[in-house]
Amino acid sequence: MTDSLHPSVPRSEEYLGYYENGVVRLAARTNWPNGTPVCVRVADLSPEDAARGFGKVIIAGFGLAGRWVAEIFDRHHIEYVVVDKNPETIETQRKLNRQAIQGNITEESVLRMAGIEDASVLILTIPDEDAVVQTTALARRLRPDLYILARTTHASAGLRAAQCGADEVIKAEQAVARQFYEALLRKVVAAREPATKTSVQDGVAAES
Repeated sequence: MTDSLHPSVPRSEEYLGYYENGVVRLAARTNWPNGTPVCVRVADLSPEDAARGFGKVIIAGFGLAGRWVAEIFDRHHIEYVVVDKNPETIETQRKLNRQAIQGNITEESVLRMAGIEDASVLILTIPDEDAVVQTTALARRLRPDLYILARTTHASAGLRAAQCGADEVIKAEQAVARQFYEALLRKVVAAREPATKTSVQDGVAAES
């Protein structure tokens, strides 16, 4: 039933999500209009509850980013499948009892083999930006409701991925710039602190 306060507001439903760095991220896409009111409550979920609500995840690319992502899902008992072109990587992951498929994620047959029909999330950590954009467009065509998180090196490629349907894009270029900014800002602040303390002390001494 539609909320009587606003005819365009979707009916009351529950969506699983997670809180991180001041933002609540939903595990599934919605078609809510901007300005939709929401009510957030903290759910008492066991790892098994989270796994049931999240659904299967596809991790394309198993370098450092892919492995870190897998650790999150391991901790919460969320099912995932790894897709990578490197046969040694696939062999290693299979020995660790992980679902792993060797193949090119840009190919529809590989996406289907990975279970895109039943997946709730596709994570593209592969370093090839063109492949990320291509896969995003293909996955969005196959599964309009799929949540897609993509990684690109440059902001321009990130924009293309977003235009092709990525829900979120992590741009290495921006992440590096942000880390430079934060590191240098800490350095500048630290350099100013002794001078500030000295000025305060001098002022107190002069008054006394």
